[in-house]
Amino acid sequence: MAVGRYFARRLQSSKDFFLGGRRIPWLAVALSVVASLASTVGYLGDPGEVIQHGIGFLIRLAAIPLAMVFTVFVIVPYFQKSDCTTAFELLGRRFGRRTQLFGVAIWAYMQVAFLGLVLLLASRLIAQMLGIPNVWIILVIGIASLVYTSAGGMQSVVWTDVVQFVILAVGAVTTLAVVAIHTHTGPSEWWNQVSGTTHELPPFFSWDFTERHTWAGAIFFGFVVNICYNASDQVVVQRYFATPRPRLMMVANYVAGAAFMVLTLTVGAALLTYYQSIPDALPAGVSDVTSPEFADRAFPHFIANALPVGLTGLVIAALLGAAQSTLDSGVNSLAAVISNDLLGAQKSSPEDSLHTARRMTRGVGAGVILMAIVVDNLPGTNSIVDIALKVVHLGLGPLGALFLTAMLLKRSGSVAANVAVSVGLVSALWFAFAEVFTGKAVISPMLILPVSWLVTLIVAAGIGYFWPAIDQPVK
Repeated sequence: MAVGRYFARRLQSSKDFFLGGRRIPWLAVALSVVASLASTVGYLGDPGEVIQHGIGFLIRLAAIPLAMVFTVFVIVPYFQKSDCTTAFELLGRRFGRRTQLFGVAIWAYMQVAFLGLVLLLASRLIAQMLGIPNVWIILVIGIASLVYTSAGGMQSVVWTDVVQFVILAVGAVTTLAVVAIHTHTGPSEWWNQVSGTTHELPPFFSWDFTERHTWAGAIFFGFVVNICYNASDQVVVQRYFATPRPRLMMVANYVAGAAFMVLTLTVGAALLTYYQSIPDALPAGVSDVTSPEFADRAFPHFIANALPVGLTGLVIAALLGAAQSTLDSGVNSLAAVISNDLLGAQKSSPEDSLHTARRMTRGVGAGVILMAIVVDNLPGTNSIVDIALKVVHLGLGPLGALFLTAMLLKRSGSVAANVAVSVGLVSALWFAFAEVFTGKAVISPMLILPVSWLVTLIVAAGIGYFWPAIDQPVK
């Protein structure tokens, strides 16, 4: 809140509010992106994925060099050429207003669903550990984030994210240290546990597309998810405009993000070793640490029961930081999109535009808080990662492909774009929920995003190539 108040005095217009005057240091922006995308979902979901399924999730890091090169030399320069506040303004210029609103609708759904999941998940876990009602945690996290975000805008978001990134990293390192002391083990024993002892290494490739992890599938997933975020997620794209050195910022983001992901996955490997070595540490009624019912709860249970007093509070602070760093960035980006893409540029003084931006931020934040409270009683039947892939990020593949169509497929215009993203969304829905109708899964949840991305690109390229006469790009 103090940070928000400090930066509030420097703001003069909505451009300052949403883009930080385009002068925020590149390293701070890079760490902010990592903290924003990490969230409580990744901070708890990644260890749970490793505990339940082994080392397969780590393989996607092999795609980072190629994804980083593509981002730095293709995606960032494309956005740098424009003087925009949101990514979707570029869709409007390339394909027209209808496609722009289509993209906004897909992204807004994912963002609201993601923020709601983050806020709800954090509140449930922290309330469980502290023994107080969920609603109070939701209100504390939500209102605190809303106050400093609506006051200081992007600058307050970035600088609080930097602090929260440090807290997240310290919380994970603290957990590793405690596990090492209790079990007298280290990284080599932890990784042996998840890559050969409890879980076998995944195959390089399998024609059984329901296989959760393969080397080829994980690398494909890693490349596509990075490209989709960097090309279409306003939370990331908005950072390109907030710093004078976006390319350097993205390189630093990749380095920090890869290190942070290795850290969270190592936490999962360490916790698996901990519960295998000390079976009595498992809660009553749980006999297998890898069971789907417990894997996602392994980290919170460890925090509440294994960490000494003081360190428990530190890691709970890390969970609060994970939720807040995602919530503040998402709310700021949602407000920017609503202000620029839905309401449109309105002729007003810089002071009036700043007041409008703040009101928009408060309204969006209040909506997310209310949604989290309303759905607080909904039961979860999937792992955190599965919920994120099947529900929250369902449109990320088609949306990322839509932006790549705008960047790379010059023969494809508005018809190709709209038809392709529609087909991509239908394919994503089918892959996610085919089990409801057929009784068995069609593909692994890890392939939903990359396959729907590929379907969208193929359809867009096909229409643009075979029927360019009826599908001229909008100028």
